[in-house]
Amino acid sequence: MTSRQWQPPRLRLFEDTHRRATWLELLYDLVFVVAVAELAAVLAEGADLGRILTFVGLFVPVWWAWAGYVFYANRFDTDDVSHRLLALPQILAVATMAASVGDIEQRSGLFAIAYAVARILLIVGYARAGRHVPEARPLAVRYVAGFAVAAAIWLASLAVEPPLRYAFWAVAIVIDLATPLLARRYQDRLPPQSEHLPERFGLFVVIVLGEVVAAVVVGLKGHDVTPGTLAIALAGVAIAMGFWWLYFGHMDESVVLRTKLAGQVWVYSHLPLSLGLVAFGIGIEHAIAHPATTSWSVGVPAALVFAVLGVQHLCSLDRRAAAIRLGAAVLALVTSGLPTAAALPLILVYAAAQVAYDLLRSQPEGAA
Repeated sequence: MTSRQWQPPRLRLFEDTHRRATWLELLYDLVFVVAVAELAAVLAEGADLGRILTFVGLFVPVWWAWAGYVFYANRFDTDDVSHRLLALPQILAVATMAASVGDIEQRSGLFAIAYAVARILLIVGYARAGRHVPEARPLAVRYVAGFAVAAAIWLASLAVEPPLRYAFWAVAIVIDLATPLLARRYQDRLPPQSEHLPERFGLFVVIVLGEVVAAVVVGLKGHDVTPGTLAIALAGVAIAMGFWWLYFGHMDESVVLRTKLAGQVWVYSHLPLSLGLVAFGIGIEHAIAHPATTSWSVGVPAALVFAVLGVQHLCSLDRRAAAIRLGAAVLALVTSGLPTAAALPLILVYAAAQVAYDLLRSQPEGAA
């Protein structure tokens, strides 16, 4: 093989090239389409508190496994043989995680091993980056240390049985999530690449929006299509389109560089955003099955999505749009106490009104 096929990690941040997602990154995303669908199925089986906690508790490590690779690739992706040999086994590990979530009571050990393997492969990547990129060494050392401690706790959880095992997981995921935050002062020399990172997070938003459509299809497929159920389904898809418009109409690439705090808040906000979008889709599926019930299963997730979009506008210093998004979140939360037939049209109005406001504000002065 040529030396070009085997390359050490290099710092990609300051290269004068227009970066987009590679084919490997798109393949990596593909397995998360399956993982998100399996997670949605957990919530689709029931919306009791236990199911909700299970859904959230499993969604966080799955999302963080995706985000961990995204952050690494943003800085050090070479797409050579060595990089692929680290990335492709991560895909297999995430596929194993996805296969475990539907029966987590029996497969919690398999889930823990798969997640730990994905993180260990990422740790190897950062260790190589620290060795070959001197300016990245301080950050890489801290990432390796934090992620290694978390991975060790995931493996140590195999020594105990659920539910104590889940307490180990909670401690480990807190360490995992906190590691980049604790290394903030070492990130100044290695800021994320501002065109690549928003694109990658946008692609994950597309994945979870696709789950909304999938949930609507499953809901209609499993029940008689009546004018009422069809109206709920169409309203759900229309609201999801509104979420799409509000998110992608404001892709502020500069936010990841504005300040360390604003950039990290913007990044981490995608976790509750993704949770809210998937939960909204499952809420629509439940509403199709039980149209006479109150709409908290769609109103609360919609409120969460609006609120996160508001926070993202605050990160971009757009306080007026942030206030409108947060106001819509409050209205959606209040609306969740109404019957579904009344609540969904109102939530659609809240989304459509924000889209209309954004369009009017973007018009140049004097335009017709």
